[in-house]
Amino acid sequence: MSNEMLEKWTEMNQSAMDAVKELGDINTKMMTRLTQRQMDMMNLYMEGSAKQMEVMSGSKNPQDVVGAQSGLYTDMNEKLMDNARQTLEVLMEAKAELTEWAEKGMKQAGDLNK
Repeated sequence: MSNEMLEKWTEMNQSAMDAVKELGDINTKMMTRLTQRQMDMMNLYMEGSAKQMEVMSGSKNPQDVVGAQSGLYTDMNEKLMDNARQTLEVLMEAKAELTEWAEKGMKQAGDLNK
C-alpha cells in the first residue's frame, strides 16, 4: 500500500470519526433541551393540579369552583402552548443542525474522492 493511499485512508477515517462525534454532540444537545421541555411540562401539570386542589379546598360553593377552574384552564392552556412553541423551536434548530451536518459530510465525502 502506498503512502498516498495510507494517508488518504487515515484522512477518511479521521473525517468519519469527526462526523460521528459531531452528530453525537448535536443529538446530546437536542435530547438535553427536549428533556428540559418535558420537565417543564410536568412542572406545569403539577402546578396546575396543586392550584386545582387549592381551589377545591377553599371554595364554598360549586360556582366558585367552576369560575376558578375556568381561569386555571385558560392559564394552563397558555403555558402549554408556550411550551409547545419552545419544543417546536428546539426541533427546528435540530433539523437545521442535522441538515448542515449532512451537507458538510457530503461535501467532505466529495472532497475525499478527488
